[in-house]
Amino acid sequence: MLADNTQSERTAPAVKKLIIGLDFGAAFTKVVIGDNRVRYAVPFGWFAHPENQYLLPSILNIDNENLCSLTPATNSSCEVDNLKFPLLDKTCTVEDMLRVSAYLALVFRVARGWLLERYKKRYGHAELSWSINAGLPIENTDNSGLSEIYKQAIHSAWAVSVLPGPVTLNRIRQYMGVDDSAFDVFPVIYRSQIIKKELINTFPGCCAQICGYVHSKQCEDDLHMLIDVGAGTISIATFMVDNADDADNRCVLYACAVEPIGVDYLLKRRYENLQLSDKEINLFKDIPDAYSFSQAHDLTEKDIKFADTLYSGEAARLINKILMLTKSKYCPDSKCWESGVLTFTYGGGAHLEIVQNIIDSHERKLPPHKIRSIRLNIPDDLMAENLPVDSYDRLSIAYGLSFEASEIGKASEENEIGEAAADYLQ
Repeated sequence: MLADNTQSERTAPAVKKLIIGLDFGAAFTKVVIGDNRVRYAVPFGWFAHPENQYLLPSILNIDNENLCSLTPATNSSCEVDNLKFPLLDKTCTVEDMLRVSAYLALVFRVARGWLLERYKKRYGHAELSWSINAGLPIENTDNSGLSEIYKQAIHSAWAVSVLPGPVTLNRIRQYMGVDDSAFDVFPVIYRSQIIKKELINTFPGCCAQICGYVHSKQCEDDLHMLIDVGAGTISIATFMVDNADDADNRCVLYACAVEPIGVDYLLKRRYENLQLSDKEINLFKDIPDAYSFSQAHDLTEKDIKFADTLYSGEAARLINKILMLTKSKYCPDSKCWESGVLTFTYGGGAHLEIVQNIIDSHERKLPPHKIRSIRLNIPDDLMAENLPVDSYDRLSIAYGLSFEASEIGKASEENEIGEAAADYLQ
């Protein structure tokens, strides 16, 4: 394995600060590495989704010796494909976190190894200073014990990823929750690569997406809404961009809500309503449209749409509540209420027919429920060779997380959803 701090014998190495933007999703994990003015989307090669090399299935394989890998081994005895769901439903146990940490250790090894091999001339002789920004499916991190738990899992994952030897659950357990000083006994070549806990940050996913947007050329002034439809959750946020007085885009987060009604929930409700076995649900494959689904199960398209009616209503009501909260509490006078709130839709679920129908419906509504959809282009500073068309939204959280933590934090400094807003959303 290439050493991160390979040094020239004659000259002092240049120090480069690198930021790992980690989007650990319920179905797929995405990583973007930030280096000052350029960012690299990490391709996962043959570990990845067959049609998108930047999507790594969130699956951990564990063999009989507790050896962990990203692909099944010949003697694999366990495949864990629900790594994130215990975090989402708040039933996470110590064993759950060990598996998450082991999976992330493998992710970090692949990401770091790819960068050092692909850009060997640029980074092979540099002293690298790493930090990690990770996304969480929450409105804010101020009152979340999940943030600290997640940081511990990341800290132990990174440590095991840079130390020699295999990734096993026992090794993860050995380093879970240890203090930074525990690594003082290791040789400097490894010790220098350990990230201190203070350099691991967690942010709501919506703040990362907002950060990425305000740094793009497409950024416009006025009111916006983002809708992120993931495998486990739907995240919705409204925010204001104000660039009138200075060169830097300024942003205020107005309202944010995260609900566990993502694609997995949609499909389980559909299968339940149609009285089908939900054992067929596979979040790691493309979800068929209504016609294909009806043909596969000898149903009509009308049957499928009727089964999805309750889900459509839940998602639409959440969008309407965020819009009404924003208008009544934060931003009553924006011109966007009449023309439609600028809205971009992210995530793997954003491409589903049912979600597109919900968005199309809101585009035809009257104010203040009217929206105006915009699609984001790949940012100029993002290196992502052969990224499939219209797939940047899948990388948007990881991209936003690849900026400095102070930049991401600006998205939630001024207004955060408070007690009154939380009551409103009940």
